[in-house]
Amino acid sequence: MNPARISTVTLLTAVTLAIAAPLASAQVEPDPMSAGQRVSISDGTRCAGETTARALSTLFGSVVLRPGRGGMTADATVAAGATPGRYRVTVECGSGGPKFTEKVTVRGGRADGVSANQAAGGLALLALAGGAAYLLRRSVNGGSW
Repeated sequence: MNPARISTVTLLTAVTLAIAAPLASAQVEPDPMSAGQRVSISDGTRCAGETTARALSTLFGSVVLRPGRGGMTADATVAAGATPGRYRVTVECGSGGPKFTEKVTVRGGRADGVSANQAAGGLALLALAGGAAYLLRRSVNGGSW
C-alpha cells in the first residue's frame, strides 16, 4: 500500500472510533458490585468548573458529589435489596449542567459480612486445627493418644 492510502485508512479508523465511543460517562467502582456494597462514584473530571454535582440511580437514590481527587466524587451504598442485573447511574453537573450516564452490574450475593454458615464452617476448621495441634504435640512429647 502506498503512504497516502495508509494515512487515509488510519484517519478513517480514528474518526470512526471517536464517533462510536461514548463522549462521557459517570465512573462507578467497583463494577460489578453486590447488594449492600459501598461504591465510589466520580464524574471523571467532566464537571470541571462546577462546585456541586449529584449522582442518581435506583441503586442508591440521589447522592451529592463534592470536589475531590479526580473530580467530583462521593461514596454510596448499594441498596440491600438490589437484584442482579444492569443499572443506570447518571451524574448531573451543577444545576442544569451536562449529564453523564454509565451502566453498572450488580451480581448475585451480598457484601455485608460473613453468613452464619461461613462462621460455623470457620469455627469447625479452627477446632479441627486446634485438636490436630494438640495431638501432634502429645505425640512429639512421647504421650499416648
